[in-house]
Amino acid sequence: MIEHKIFDIKIDEIDYQELLETIENTIISKTKIKICYTNPHIVRLSEKEKNLKNVLNDFDINHIDGTGLTIALKVLHKKNVPRFNWTDHSLKFLYDCENKGWSIFFLGSDQNTISNAVEKVKEKFPRLKFAGFLNGFSNLNDETVSIIKKSSPDILWVGLGSPKQELWVVRNFQNLNCSVTQCVGDVFSHLAGKRLRGPKIFRQTGFEWYFRLLQHPIRFFDRYVIGIPIFIYLMVKHKLKVLTKK
Repeated sequence: MIEHKIFDIKIDEIDYQELLETIENTIISKTKIKICYTNPHIVRLSEKEKNLKNVLNDFDINHIDGTGLTIALKVLHKKNVPRFNWTDHSLKFLYDCENKGWSIFFLGSDQNTISNAVEKVKEKFPRLKFAGFLNGFSNLNDETVSIIKKSSPDILWVGLGSPKQELWVVRNFQNLNCSVTQCVGDVFSHLAGKRLRGPKIFRQTGFEWYFRLLQHPIRFFDRYVIGIPIFIYLMVKHKLKVLTKK
């Protein structure tokens, strides 16, 4: 795993196999790690909410999600760092969990989405050890941590959207008894069949965001129509800052 820094945020260059090995070693050794991701949307939020940078830097692994960051790393630091999108690997990971006997707990989304996600995952992976699940709208209280601790999962997936999920994990991490706590964004909608992935060509060229915008223009207007130009501005601003220091 190679560590990089961009916009004062620590990010890690890691692939699926390396992440899987890290998770396995953590579970075997009965230690704890927390995993998140950074994309242009979070970068933009962290420029307004400075504490968010401290939150992101508190994670043990923070992988790159979003083509915008790979472009920024190339422009700002002349580094070719591949994007690592967790949704692309979510089903493979659940298959590995099933084979290795790891238990998992889902926290996030609305009740209908999370229930459908669990139902479909159980159909696909009947031997997977499900420790439990809770929606992320009515269960974010002290009882949430108590329920998760009682179920004692190896892995906790937290899909509350950013920065809500990152803030929740950092705030509650010490009180959780699971080995791996991972922010997974909108993965439960994907597992429930409510979120369609973009065509392969869109994913390969980094334009899946455009497909999501076409599907939900109102929901993603701020993130993409407003957010992308702001991210480009931030990238140019940081580049000029670097050049003026030389």
